[in-house]
Amino acid sequence: MKRIYIIIGVALLLLASCTQQRAKSVAKDFMAAYISDDADYLDFSDVDSTRAISDSLVQVLRQRGPKGANYEERTSRTLYLLRAKYLLDDDTCSTTFYMNPDMAGVVAVKNN
Repeated sequence: MKRIYIIIGVALLLLASCTQQRAKSVAKDFMAAYISDDADYLDFSDVDSTRAISDSLVQVLRQRGPKGANYEERTSRTLYLLRAKYLLDDDTCSTTFYMNPDMAGVVAVKNN
């Protein structure tokens, strides 16, 4: 019985790790395409979920975000978020990326 719990625990850790890596990859691709290709990444937060982002707030974040960015359409009430801290022109910056559960692309971004 103890083996089953260990196997389940390892499987959950692997799944969480894959989700984290996928979210980092999507955020880095978005940064390179629409914000800056010269960013030196310092830290990424853990992937978290939120249901507190309304459709109207997504629209406001898109308007304040990078001009000409190709955003994914929102497909779920729940969005996943990832915060990236990076250096850009000797300034420490932080951006929050909001993604659908499939993490195919960025729904909205917020410069912190």
